[in-house]
Amino acid sequence: MLPAAGLQSPSSPELRSLYEMSRLPQLSLHDYFNGAMEILSKYFSIHHSALVLFDAMKDLLHIEGLYGIAKENHPLHYPKGEKGIIVKTLESRQPMVIQHLSHETLYKEMTQGVKPIEKITSPLLCIPLMIDGVSIGVINISPLHGPKDEYQEDFQFLSIFSAMLSQVIKNFQLKQNGLSDPSKKTPQKHSFLDELLDQKLSEVLNKIDPYVESKAKLGVFDDILSLVEKILIKAALERVNHVQLAAAKLLGINRNTLRKKMKEYKIITK
Repeated sequence: MLPAAGLQSPSSPELRSLYEMSRLPQLSLHDYFNGAMEILSKYFSIHHSALVLFDAMKDLLHIEGLYGIAKENHPLHYPKGEKGIIVKTLESRQPMVIQHLSHETLYKEMTQGVKPIEKITSPLLCIPLMIDGVSIGVINISPLHGPKDEYQEDFQFLSIFSAMLSQVIKNFQLKQNGLSDPSKKTPQKHSFLDELLDQKLSEVLNKIDPYVESKAKLGVFDDILSLVEKILIKAALERVNHVQLAAAKLLGINRNTLRKKMKEYKIITK
């Protein structure tokens, strides 16, 4: 069987890091971001990363999280009107590469200073953050794998991470706006993935009559696991344009296992 939703002993560094990040406590956005970067740095050479959010009311970009450099050594905000790759990424909602730090307002002063910050070097990848289709900021981060295929492998993985981070940001924004009810004593979830699976699987089980299930021996446990496998495989194939080797790597299984499962579930690629 595949690891359930990729959560049990995932074999690839990408899945391992995502799994560990999904277990991080969401005490503050800055702490969550730094915790996520600490995890990524265990598997990849991350020297610097910045969480840059857009404040539409003030038309400013501001630093919400930093990794690899102290806040006192880094600019914390600048006008959105200052054009550069960061703003282009925000507006286009497409990942881009910062090749020249001196062309970015955020890094210009540091690169031109008497003592440049060694941990911040080009290139940096710039990944958009979105909530409900609206751009809310970007992540600037050191490349993970290098310039192979123009960073497409990095972009694929970081787009998943940005979706996870965007959900965390949304949760914090809801709390700040008082839209969550602190009086409701609900068990703390490790991640939005746990919460989503818990909700959906509970809905499925609530529709099943326990008496009928036990008499008919329907095997709901195996049925659900098989369904999760099928959904994961189809989603992974779509994510990587139906390249089986890439899908197998994303899922943390070998290609032969993937092909066996595709045959079992009658999944046909394009």
